[in-house]
Amino acid sequence: MRKKRQRLLAYSSIIGEGTEIVGEIHFIGALHIDGKVVGDVSGQSSDGCALTLGQPGVIEGNVDVAHVMLDGTVKGDVRATYRAELKPGARIEGKLHYGRLEVPEGAEINGALMRIDERQTPEVPHQGEGREPTGDEGDPDRESRLWQDH
Repeated sequence: MRKKRQRLLAYSSIIGEGTEIVGEIHFIGALHIDGKVVGDVSGQSSDGCALTLGQPGVIEGNVDVAHVMLDGTVKGDVRATYRAELKPGARIEGKLHYGRLEVPEGAEINGALMRIDERQTPEVPHQGEGREPTGDEGDPDRESRLWQDH
């Protein structure tokens, strides 16, 4: 049986190597990054967006995109509601929330792996957002309630 490979959208935006962007990026369609982004990156389409981070690319912030293909470095949490595909050069320093996941030898995830249940699609908090302690840190349902607060 042959595996069906999903085709991603053609890139609608590219951030080239040597370019640095400071601030949040909200996009529709498909974005390719070979440069550096200091800030959160999020796809803004209900149809699903795609992010490709090339090997020289760096994101210092959280990523919230339906489809991600990473070969560079993310210093923040990643939320791939549909699919996260890592390449051997991928480095994630944070949590990875995923619907489906592909990780080859050589890729690094320095944080937790959290599968997204189809009924639960948690949002990654924006960079710099914090929560005050609520006193329920020992509660086993605390994590799911925190996600619902967003």
